[in-house]
Amino acid sequence: MTLKAFYRKYSIWAAVLNTVGIVLFLVYNQYENNWLIYVGNMLFVAVVLTGVIRGYHRVHDTASLRSSSMMGIKITIYGILLAVVMAAVVLVINSMFQGLNDGSNPPQSGRGDVLFHIFSNTIGSNAVLGALASVLGATVVKKNQKNEHGKTLY
Repeated sequence: MTLKAFYRKYSIWAAVLNTVGIVLFLVYNQYENNWLIYVGNMLFVAVVLTGVIRGYHRVHDTASLRSSSMMGIKITIYGILLAVVMAAVVLVINSMFQGLNDGSNPPQSGRGDVLFHIFSNTIGSNAVLGALASVLGATVVKKNQKNEHGKTLY
């Protein structure tokens, strides 16, 4: 498997698992179920961390700290781009069946900011948590902690 295919594989999995949280949030149509979006974010971060660990072991534990971190950052960026597209598709499909700003729901019910909430979580939370997971994962998985030398992957 080439490095691009490796990035693509983990980015797609991260985006799909993040979108599962969004879909569950939209299916259980209550503002109290916000935690489902955060579960999707945690699944996104778990895939990024898994990608960093598997990528480091893929080169027989000889990757440099910078390469491992960049691998996680690239998985995060590609995953966020795919997750935004998938979230937009899910929101369009959802708005066909039920409007985002339904007239029967008052603004106090919390359904008016669904679009902002989902996209800010998909972009902001996944970016921060994915970068944190990639840096921490690259630091933890490196066997020789005295130097950062190793193979360059990117």
